[in-house]
Amino acid sequence: MSLKQKTIKGLFWSGASQAGKQISQFIITAILARLLSPNDFGLLAMATVFINFGMIFSEMGISSALIQKQDTHDRHFYSAFWLNVVVGVVLTLIFIAISPLIAWFYKKPELQIILTVISVNYFISSFVVIQQTILTKEMDFKSLAIRDIIAIILSGGVGIFMAYHGFGVWSLVFQSVVFTLSNAILLWTLSSWRPKFQFAKSDIKDIFKFGANITGFNIVNYFARNIDQLLIGKFLGSQALGYYSLAYKILLYPLQFMSGVIVRVVFPAFSKLQNNIDKLRISYMKMIKFLSLITFPMIFVLYGISTEFILTIFGSKWAPVITLFKIFAFCGPFQSLITVNGTIYLSIGRSDVQFRMQLIGTLVTTICVIFGLQYGVVGVAFAYTIQSILYLQYALFVSRSMICLKSKDFYSLLKAPLLISSIIIILLYIYKIIFSHFSYPQIVYTSLPLCLIAYIVLLFVFKEIGVKNNRIKIQLIESY
Repeated sequence: MSLKQKTIKGLFWSGASQAGKQISQFIITAILARLLSPNDFGLLAMATVFINFGMIFSEMGISSALIQKQDTHDRHFYSAFWLNVVVGVVLTLIFIAISPLIAWFYKKPELQIILTVISVNYFISSFVVIQQTILTKEMDFKSLAIRDIIAIILSGGVGIFMAYHGFGVWSLVFQSVVFTLSNAILLWTLSSWRPKFQFAKSDIKDIFKFGANITGFNIVNYFARNIDQLLIGKFLGSQALGYYSLAYKILLYPLQFMSGVIVRVVFPAFSKLQNNIDKLRISYMKMIKFLSLITFPMIFVLYGISTEFILTIFGSKWAPVITLFKIFAFCGPFQSLITVNGTIYLSIGRSDVQFRMQLIGTLVTTICVIFGLQYGVVGVAFAYTIQSILYLQYALFVSRSMICLKSKDFYSLLKAPLLISSIIIILLYIYKIIFSHFSYPQIVYTSLPLCLIAYIVLLFVFKEIGVKNNRIKIQLIESY
């Protein structure tokens, strides 16, 4: 199978997986938001700020290194597997030991037992990093799609059951643990690869330099992405953090919907083009165009019906989320594009540039968030959004220069997506004015299908899709 065929197949299955994941997660989150309080979500967010930081070390960039490296052999994977297991055990013990300190930091004693339970995820997940890496390297996204959807539905079912029976924040805790456990069982079932008792330091050194840069980037990137939640939890409390985290999560749905699909498939595909900058540049341009055509309209529409949408789906107790989401939406389009940036750095083996770029971003983010704290959770949202818009322009410039892509050529790719999105949101506001007597649920359930119809019509009008030989044709990855 050619690289083009593998990529198309990978996009299909990764797209199916991402669609299934996003729909399932959204439904589960909406149900849990009805059953639980902002304080419950805030407590979990406090714990996950630290737990997810530890996850960076559990993988140490080895997965990306094994995918990027084209001359790997079996012993590379065996050595990486046993290293991951050892690290998983160590991380579990470390976080159990420091859980009292984290609880003290937030002044929330209940966090100690929550962190102790969730830390078992390190041990469980350490057994599946290599299986997932191999399936990704082989572009077997069908198996990964099956794993993703089943694990989300199983864990979501457990969380909803527990929330309904009054377990509060523990519903979210066990949802996390069940997801990790079911994910591990499914990966061992779907992957035929099994580890052997072989370990060589030379093999680890062979991939560690690239992996170390990835880990360094992930550490810095994690602080940039989570310093806001860390400080909100510390200084503004769990309820404010609950509102903030849900607003950001709603923004992530459209971002992760397509960004997750493309990054997952494009990194191994781009890695195979690392010695052909011209093909890499053309492929990158097509990915940017495709990504913006999908995510821009989704973000614009969510912004347009944010009040009706949030109150209908999550309930009136989540009303403060509306303002926060509207602020975040302004940086959404740029964040959707930056997700492809990392694939450029990594595919050509320049993880060092990615690391240095994120150091700058983290410094700027931290300063802005600290300033925003003076004005409450809304101030933090404003500060985060403004710095994101400004910094992401610079980050996009750096990645473009690495593949010799001119700025005017890059921004010309965004004209049609921005025009389509602007027309849709104007039509949406006109619709809301005409049918202002509708209830919020009526606005949501009638406007979304109409926006979808308008979107499809505009794609034809702007010739982003067409009909050829009685088939709808979408130009996406012909360069492969």
